Amino acid sequence: MHLMSFLKGALAMFWLMALLNIIYPFGEPLHRPLLLVTGVLLAAHVGEALLFNNRLKRQAFPWVERLQVLLFGFLHLRGLAR
Repeated sequence: MHLMSFLKGALAMFWLMALLNIIYPFGEPLHRPLLLVTGVLLAAHVGEALLFNNRLKRQAFPWVERLQVLLFGFLHLRGLAR
Protein backbone atom coordinates (compact mmCIF):
# COMPACT_ATOMS: atom_id res chain seq x y z
CA MET A 1 0.00 0.00 0.00
CA HIS A 2 2.83 2.39 0.84
CA LEU A 3 4.54 1.52 -2.44
CA MET A 4 1.43 2.53 -4.41
CA SER A 5 1.30 5.88 -2.61
CA PHE A 6 4.99 6.43 -3.31
CA LEU A 7 4.55 5.56 -7.00
CA LYS A 8 1.56 7.90 -7.34
CA GLY A 9 3.58 10.69 -5.74
CA ALA A 10 6.51 10.02 -8.08
CA LEU A 11 4.18 10.07 -11.08
CA ALA A 12 2.61 13.33 -9.90
CA MET A 13 6.10 14.83 -9.67
CA PHE A 14 6.82 13.61 -13.21
CA TRP A 15 3.69 15.36 -14.52
CA LEU A 16 4.67 18.53 -12.66
CA MET A 17 8.15 18.39 -14.20
CA ALA A 18 6.65 17.80 -17.66
CA LEU A 19 4.32 20.78 -17.23
CA LEU A 20 7.22 22.96 -16.13
CA ASN A 21 9.17 21.75 -19.18
CA ILE A 22 6.37 22.95 -21.44
CA ILE A 23 6.05 26.34 -19.74
CA TYR A 24 9.78 26.94 -19.22
CA PRO A 25 11.78 24.55 -21.44
CA PHE A 26 14.75 22.83 -19.86
CA GLY A 27 18.13 22.71 -21.56
CA GLU A 28 18.54 20.92 -24.86
CA PRO A 29 19.63 17.51 -23.54
CA LEU A 30 16.38 17.13 -21.53
CA HIS A 31 13.74 19.08 -23.43
CA ARG A 32 12.92 16.77 -26.37
CA PRO A 33 13.27 13.38 -24.63
CA LEU A 34 11.06 14.54 -21.77
CA LEU A 35 8.39 15.70 -24.21
CA LEU A 36 8.58 12.36 -26.01
CA VAL A 37 8.23 10.35 -22.80
CA THR A 38 5.37 12.62 -21.70
CA GLY A 39 3.52 12.09 -24.98
CA VAL A 40 3.95 8.31 -24.85
CA LEU A 41 2.81 8.15 -21.22
CA LEU A 42 -0.19 10.38 -21.91
CA ALA A 43 -1.17 8.21 -24.90
CA ALA A 44 -0.92 5.08 -22.74
CA HIS A 45 -3.09 6.63 -20.01
CA VAL A 46 -5.69 7.80 -22.55
CA GLY A 47 -5.78 4.23 -23.88
CA GLU A 48 -6.32 2.91 -20.35
CA ALA A 49 -9.13 5.41 -19.76
CA LEU A 50 -10.84 4.33 -22.99
CA LEU A 51 -10.29 0.63 -22.31
CA PHE A 52 -11.72 0.79 -18.79
CA ASN A 53 -14.45 3.35 -19.53
CA ASN A 54 -17.32 1.03 -18.52
CA ARG A 55 -15.64 0.26 -15.21
CA LEU A 56 -15.13 3.97 -14.53
CA LYS A 57 -18.78 4.80 -15.32
CA ARG A 58 -19.90 2.68 -12.36
CA GLN A 59 -17.99 4.85 -9.87
CA ALA A 60 -19.62 7.64 -7.85
CA PHE A 61 -17.77 10.43 -9.68
CA PRO A 62 -16.78 9.06 -13.11
CA TRP A 63 -15.10 12.27 -14.34
CA VAL A 64 -12.86 12.43 -11.29
CA GLU A 65 -11.97 8.78 -11.81
CA ARG A 66 -11.15 9.42 -15.49
CA LEU A 67 -8.92 12.34 -14.56
CA GLN A 68 -7.08 10.21 -12.03
CA VAL A 69 -6.61 7.47 -14.65
CA LEU A 70 -5.15 10.09 -17.00
CA LEU A 71 -2.72 11.16 -14.26
CA PHE A 72 -1.88 7.84 -12.62
CA GLY A 73 -2.97 5.20 -15.14
CA PHE A 74 -2.81 1.61 -13.95
CA LEU A 75 -1.85 2.68 -10.44
CA HIS A 76 -5.30 4.23 -9.97
CA LEU A 77 -7.11 1.36 -11.68
CA ARG A 78 -5.42 -1.09 -9.33
CA GLY A 79 -6.76 0.88 -6.37
CA LEU A 80 -10.33 0.67 -7.75
CA ALA A 81 -10.25 -3.12 -7.56
CA ARG A 82 -10.17 -2.97 -3.76
